[in-house]
Amino acid sequence: MNAYARPESRKPNARGLRLWVPRLMLAAAVLHMMVGVIAAYSHWSGMVSDGLWNTVRNDDARMMALWFMISGIAFFGLGLLARRSVIATGTMPAETGWILLTLGIPVAVLEPVSGGWSLIAIGVLAVVVSRRDHFTTGFDRSAAQRSGETVASSAASRNTAPSE
Repeated sequence: MNAYARPESRKPNARGLRLWVPRLMLAAAVLHMMVGVIAAYSHWSGMVSDGLWNTVRNDDARMMALWFMISGIAFFGLGLLARRSVIATGTMPAETGWILLTLGIPVAVLEPVSGGWSLIAIGVLAVVVSRRDHFTTGFDRSAAQRSGETVASSAASRNTAPSE
């Protein structure tokens, strides 16, 4: 193993799961938006044929279609941010999982036949990965302190690729 290999590369499940949580979020968000367009196609086509401007007011079905789409876009954005964080830091932010659980639990309770369960499942995975990352990062930090390295230089050496 070379000096530039990350400690998490020795744990293929942790690394793979860390990469798959944002992918699952993005896939679920795209599916959410596709279902929203297909299920509310008549509402969307009505809004487009009415010229879009101010076509949602006083129409609960159109408002539901709009908010279904907006929540899918927000979910997609959260997935992109989680992906960016994993790429930049090598760790999953714990907040990602807690946000998904905070959204998914009420949805699943209020509407059991819904996508709330997927939010809960992905949220649990994100929390598990973030806790695993926190443990691994804490372990690396304590090992670096015992060897006399600073935490910053330890992190920098892990994130630096060899020049060839």
